[in-house]
Amino acid sequence: MRNENIVRDLEVSDGHASLRATYFVERGVLHANIGGKTILLPVGDRGHDESVRQLLIGQLRTRSWRERIADYWRQRRG
Repeated sequence: MRNENIVRDLEVSDGHASLRATYFVERGVLHANIGGKTILLPVGDRGHDESVRQLLIGQLRTRSWRERIADYWRQRRG
């Protein structure tokens, strides 16, 4: 229950792109705003910062994967 209701910012970069999250914890639930989307997650054993960092890394990986797939299909068409 420590550090609840304190709004924090965290940014992660993979060298090509970066993502930023604003988040807080309320009643054991992590509320993270990433790119205009709110993600709710129960607080686990990890620290709040680490949980948000992993969310951001996952978002960057998904974005990178989608870009690679789009590039692949653009090259096949063109």
